[in-house]
Amino acid sequence: MSGEIANSAKNILSYIENLNTIINQINLISGIKSLTADQKKQINDLKAKKVEILSKIDSENAKIYKIINPPQNIEPPKPTIKNPQVLPRPQLTAQKEAPAPMLQKIVESPSFTSEKFKNLSKEEKKKFIKEANINVLELKKFIKLQKEKGRVKVTFVKENYSIYKPSRVGEITNKYMKKYADALVKKYPKLFDPMFSHFKMVEMEILSRTYISMTLFFTILSLPAIFLFFLALNFAFNLSIVKILLISFAGMILTFFGFYFYPASLIGGKNTKIKLELPFALVHMSAVAGSGANPISVFELIAESDEYLELRKEIKKILNYVNLFGYNLTNALKNVAATTPNPELKELLNGMISTIETGGDLKGYLKEKADDALNTYRLDRKKQVEALSTYSEIYTAILIASPLLLLVTLAIINSIGGNIAGLSVATIAWISIIGALPLLNIGFMFFISISQKGL
Repeated sequence: MSGEIANSAKNILSYIENLNTIINQINLISGIKSLTADQKKQINDLKAKKVEILSKIDSENAKIYKIINPPQNIEPPKPTIKNPQVLPRPQLTAQKEAPAPMLQKIVESPSFTSEKFKNLSKEEKKKFIKEANINVLELKKFIKLQKEKGRVKVTFVKENYSIYKPSRVGEITNKYMKKYADALVKKYPKLFDPMFSHFKMVEMEILSRTYISMTLFFTILSLPAIFLFFLALNFAFNLSIVKILLISFAGMILTFFGFYFYPASLIGGKNTKIKLELPFALVHMSAVAGSGANPISVFELIAESDEYLELRKEIKKILNYVNLFGYNLTNALKNVAATTPNPELKELLNGMISTIETGGDLKGYLKEKADDALNTYRLDRKKQVEALSTYSEIYTAILIASPLLLLVTLAIINSIGGNIAGLSVATIAWISIIGALPLLNIGFMFFISISQKGL
């Protein structure tokens, strides 16, 4: 009995695994917008397999139930014949009907949602699970599938564009500074043109005029803030009011230029991140284009992926131009290519524009670009590793061997006696150990992080 139950349970688990695989395949194919005839036929075949597996699961359920609760054969009672009695006067008596034979009760195999399974005690459930050698997690997963069989699934359509929401800080600064920001931009347009071009490249989730309002607001706010800060701590600095005012004005000017050059400072980091993500994204795009998907679906799949955090922002710009502003794909690609900070991505988008407009092979173009990008990526990584090996030799010579030689030299001088540049040997040793060596190590680490960014 236990062996048959265990075999049925194992069969159910294998059916569930096959069912999950089929459901995932159906969802993957259904996600493609324009389905071909072969893909529609494949979906129908998968749905037929799904129905077949569900029927097999129900039959295994019935088999387990029949093993646990076997049907009882109830035989109908035999009719009893009474001996006739001789009476002095014959009387006619109504003949009693023989009791009808009881038919065998047909027991329907219940599902996991039947009342009989719900009313099992915890001890009976544990005993059954232990006897059948069933994994509890797999059993819960199976019960969940059974409950969802007849349930109507509600799917939410994901929007193919993104809309920026205003920030609270932006609302406050626009309330007080928007008219001054508009007047300043109108009066000095050439001053803000470079900042606007950098602003488009770095994908800051804020409007450019709102950013200028924030710049003016915090620039003006920095003057009293710096003045009050130095005035409150004047007992430590011991500065005059004139010096505090000069420092406050200098801080206000630095605040303005900090906001002005902040978008430009983000371009280098964004360029590096896109350069690192682009080779692998090209492989992904080439595979999607090779499956016969239309060009816009290639960008939609990249935008939905969480693997390309920085490149996804540029792809979302393309989708916003197409789905929100109504541009065609080639014009959307031209606009994004004009503002992207990465030259490799700009070259890729311009090449896709030419391929689409001339009716070329987009699949072949993406495959070629993916191979070139991967080869370039391997060469860059090889150069970085070789540079690191050179830096390690320099580090060993300057920061490991040289301090040892210095200590040996200082020990010899100390044994002979004398000073160096008016300083004792002990003082020079302490300066070298506490000051020079840590600063050199920190400087070397900073140099490595700058030169090997993205490794």
